[in-house]
Amino acid sequence: MSMSPFNWFFRPILVVLSEGGSMLTRDFREKLVAMSGLTRAELAERIPSGQFTVFESRTGWARTYLHKAGYIERVSRGMYRISDAGRKALAAYPDEITITDLCKGPVFKAWHTRKPVNDPVPITKIDETGVETIAESLARLEVEMRTLVVDDLRELLASMTPNRFEWLVEQLVIRLGYGASDSEVRAALSTGSGDGGVDGVIKEDRLGLGQIYLQAKRWQATVGRPAIQSFVGAMHGRAQKGVFITTSDFSQEALDYAKSLHGIRLRLINGEELASLMVDCGLGVSEERVYRTYKIDGDFFEDGE
Repeated sequence: MSMSPFNWFFRPILVVLSEGGSMLTRDFREKLVAMSGLTRAELAERIPSGQFTVFESRTGWARTYLHKAGYIERVSRGMYRISDAGRKALAAYPDEITITDLCKGPVFKAWHTRKPVNDPVPITKIDETGVETIAESLARLEVEMRTLVVDDLRELLASMTPNRFEWLVEQLVIRLGYGASDSEVRAALSTGSGDGGVDGVIKEDRLGLGQIYLQAKRWQATVGRPAIQSFVGAMHGRAQKGVFITTSDFSQEALDYAKSLHGIRLRLINGEELASLMVDCGLGVSEERVYRTYKIDGDFFEDGE
């Protein structure tokens, strides 16, 4: 048999997880092999870049879609379990689960149909009938692949040692162009209070015309308003601009408080944005392959004098 499209694996993955509990990706893939009926040759087939097998790629995308739809939950790095929504989906769709079915959830639909940043052309609604143009498909896939990388980076950030996280923050600040020199950035940022964080005052630019108070916390719990208030208090007399970075997220009260401040400019960066900044700066990620699109140059074929 030929390799099934990635959406074929939606329901089998849910079935395997419903029977096996929390499982590593490699473990539920082994069970999917038997369910798929693929031959050794088909399982060995690799995608054009050669990095993964087609089977690994398609089951990986199926896992990502199910996670975005809320049908499976990430327990820890590489380990997943079926959610209550996933169990309901198994009962509601006894034969197969399609992308159209996933799009019935507003969160997944918003993610699946969103357009790339700064791209003025919206991506059309997607389903199995293939209503996209090739250019739209490439644009959507770029967003989805970036989202997958950002998700994986967030897991890595949460599992970093305090010393390694301090080093990462230093590297990010340097990549973003702050500080008079790399050595001054490292000297300005000091190890925090043992809670997996760093803090310090860094120069806003290489001329040193402004200062920014930076605090970064490698936390699992949501950062609440008290932590932001303490941060603002620490800024007093040191800087009028501040950046608070966390590997987790901020409560709504913390976000509202940051917006209500007068005379102080405060920027809150959660784990998703931190990982996104790393992608933008090429920190901890590398470009795997570039795909080009082409169009006819009409001017070239116009009649000359």
